[in-house]
Amino acid sequence: MDVFLTKTSMHLKISSLIYFLLIIYFMKIKTIIISNIAEAFEDTINKVENDKQKKDRIIIEHNLCDRTLLWEGDNKIVITPFQISKEIFILNKIALGFKNVDNLYPGEIDISLSDAIKKDRELLKNLCQIIKDNPGVRITPYCITNKFVSLTEYFKSKGLDFDVMEMPPEESVWLASYLDSKVGSRIEIGRIKSIHENVPESIVCKSHEEVLKVAVWFYVNNRSCALKSNFGESGWGTIFIKKEDFDDKEGVIRYIKKEFKVDSIWSDELILVEEYIVSNKKMSGASPSVELFLSDDDAEITYLCNQVLGKGGDFLGVALGKNLLNNKTRNKLLKISNEVGKKFQELGYRGFFDIDFILSNNNVPYIIETNMRRTGGTHVYDTAKTLLGNYWEDNYFIMSQDNFCYGNKELDEKQAMDKMKEILYPIKGKKEGTIISILNKQEATFGFIIVGESRKKALKIYDKILDIWGIKK
Repeated sequence: MDVFLTKTSMHLKISSLIYFLLIIYFMKIKTIIISNIAEAFEDTINKVENDKQKKDRIIIEHNLCDRTLLWEGDNKIVITPFQISKEIFILNKIALGFKNVDNLYPGEIDISLSDAIKKDRELLKNLCQIIKDNPGVRITPYCITNKFVSLTEYFKSKGLDFDVMEMPPEESVWLASYLDSKVGSRIEIGRIKSIHENVPESIVCKSHEEVLKVAVWFYVNNRSCALKSNFGESGWGTIFIKKEDFDDKEGVIRYIKKEFKVDSIWSDELILVEEYIVSNKKMSGASPSVELFLSDDDAEITYLCNQVLGKGGDFLGVALGKNLLNNKTRNKLLKISNEVGKKFQELGYRGFFDIDFILSNNNVPYIIETNMRRTGGTHVYDTAKTLLGNYWEDNYFIMSQDNFCYGNKELDEKQAMDKMKEILYPIKGKKEGTIISILNKQEATFGFIIVGESRKKALKIYDKILDIWGIKK
């Protein structure tokens, strides 16, 4: 009997030890996220001459970092320019079932988060210790930049063991900036013969004088066009010249000159003048986008969505999931995206990027641009996977908005959340509702993700948001 008790006790002790070791293993930090969103656009932002406008642009980019909490699932450290809104952090950890997530941020921040991390001795020390305690941990940024590369080189100099899946070979680091430019992506995509019919006609201009001549050429040939700054983003650095909006070519010239004067993004960049593709108004998904991840071995499509754009072409959010597009259109988009992915992979690019399309009136997909980084739909896709499993796309419709204006006066975090509580995910225990992804710290705006079992149900939740904030439909 005594022997039996001893064996049983030993068995229980061994079981407890195994259980404890399993907890330690699964609670290890697997991912460190560097939310260097503003840093990705540093060169362009630094060309803004007006100090207030420059500061405002930096804040716009930094304010998007709340949503990075939703990237990459559990067991992670999220490093942001400033602290993620506390209400969002607590509510979203619960909603998404995160058990092991922490948020770190530097004491001071300008544009570059990578620089700020290196300058903050305490943060840098803590980060080095986290990497040391979690050998092989993945470090993943919003975008590969020279300053992010410099940060990883510092970690290497300390003998730390980590992995950056997005890191290209040393000789190919320049590709991120080159392919992110309007001109660079046009050149490389233009070399893919199988998709020539899916690329709008475009001309690269080296001066404002050339831009004016080319825009007038489009106009007198009864064609609309779009002017694109080489490193514009999310609608910033885009001017549409629609033929029906002008009475003569002199009006076109006056309008362009006026626009060039008010924004320094047009100061000294190459400018692409491109045929304007009239979108298919009969199709709800007329501005689709496809995200890919390129590794050493594969060009993998992660998701397909439809972009929600403002009148000026500015990015508002995405829609994805159930019955988004018909199979024929979907297959066309995936085929083109695979071709572009293979090309960029052969060049040496690694990591996330997306391809933005417009579906024309005759339903031809035209490539509008590529963005060599995580994009405005990444957090939506990652949230869908976490909440709804691998087959979410067949069973749910999801929509998002990053910059929803709820009024003229900013509320504190708790007030804003309290007003939304009746439609926060999950509504009455069902896999439907609203995830608040961003709480703007300077303006009366927030970002959200809506999960519904259908487009109709998702739109019904959106209507409730409008009702809550007293906004007319």
